[in-house]
Amino acid sequence: MRKFIAAVAMIASVLGMSVAAAPANAATPVPKILQVSNKKPLPAGGQNITLYGTNLNLVSAVIVDKTTATMVSKEATKLVFITPAHANGLANISLKYGSKTYVLKDALLYKDSANRVLAPLPYIPETLKVGRTVSMTPGNSAWQVVVTTDTPTICSITGLEVKALKKGECALNIDVNVDTMDRTYRSRSALYFITVN
Repeated sequence: MRKFIAAVAMIASVLGMSVAAAPANAATPVPKILQVSNKKPLPAGGQNITLYGTNLNLVSAVIVDKTTATMVSKEATKLVFITPAHANGLANISLKYGSKTYVLKDALLYKDSANRVLAPLPYIPETLKVGRTVSMTPGNSAWQVVVTTDTPTICSITGLEVKALKKGECALNIDVNVDTMDRTYRSRSALYFITVN
């Protein structure tokens, strides 16, 4: 075998060519995160996070703690993924490549934004006459509003309509669930009373 290699090297030398030996232990490129665009996503998830680094095009999966995230795009120096839902607190980002994993510990801090204000309650009258019905309209059509009552003998609820049945205090439990991507408002629950006369 040595004679064969030597003969190939001699022929290459005569022809003016060079023969380079392959490196014995060629290092496999490793994806590495150098910067994270948004380190404080909302617990509900659904936000784009951009990773900047090296060899990110080799990544086959992005995992936030134990949940696989949806990858949007990847290039050698930039990768975009969508955050999965996660409880408040720190989370690791793991990048799968081949059979290996690169982990950036405590890369994200899931945190509900305290700057968001409570969503307004739908309009509700303070009084309602027996036999009358009032419809409530949410402040935003994308919000889910759920209304129940603890006083079903005083008033009845159908969807977002309240019907006054007899005189007394109608107690309404109102839950306003805001779209998780809304950066202005946050969900709220409230107890409201209508005087039925």
